[in-house]
Amino acid sequence: MPRGITPVAVLGDVLLSAVTSETVTHSSEVTDKAVEDGQDIADHMKEKPDTVSISGVIVGENAWTALARIRQMRNQRELVTYTNRNIFTSMAITNINTDHDKTIAGGCKFNITLKHVRRAVPSVVQLTSVLPAVATKAAPSQNAGTQQPRRTNKQSNNKASDLRLAAASRGFRGGSVGGGLGLGEQISIVGD
Repeated sequence: MPRGITPVAVLGDVLLSAVTSETVTHSSEVTDKAVEDGQDIADHMKEKPDTVSISGVIVGENAWTALARIRQMRNQRELVTYTNRNIFTSMAITNINTDHDKTIAGGCKFNITLKHVRRAVPSVVQLTSVLPAVATKAAPSQNAGTQQPRRTNKQSNNKASDLRLAAASRGFRGGSVGGGLGLGEQISIVGD
């Protein structure tokens, strides 16, 4: 007998009395895209998980214990190994159908569907050196004291310069050629 093949069918830790049918499905999904001339193109193919459908009987004095254990494996989402003519690992029990008729005393007929489960494994990368942390804090705020609003050119702090500007603009009403004060005009500046 070849290595790994047993004369009986085993699902997880349950010995099945007899398996009458074992259907294995390997399938892929192909995506189709429509193009301008009306033809579809297939541009991507992805492998779907393998499925196995088994049919058989469970009989004997431990039949109900075996059936209860199979239901428990499905309810607790255990990944099991199925061994018979084919061997499959990492299988989840997705469907259980049982038939309890008069032809089998002390047992039942079953149809069980198994599906292969692929788990994502995170990668772990070990860093050998770490760059020093970059300071990202803003500079602390400082007290700038009491602030007064600044005056614009229309509002000057120097009264003497305001008066000189006013006197100069009065004298520029078309007086002399230079645009300054006319002859004979005097400027009196009042101090501050």
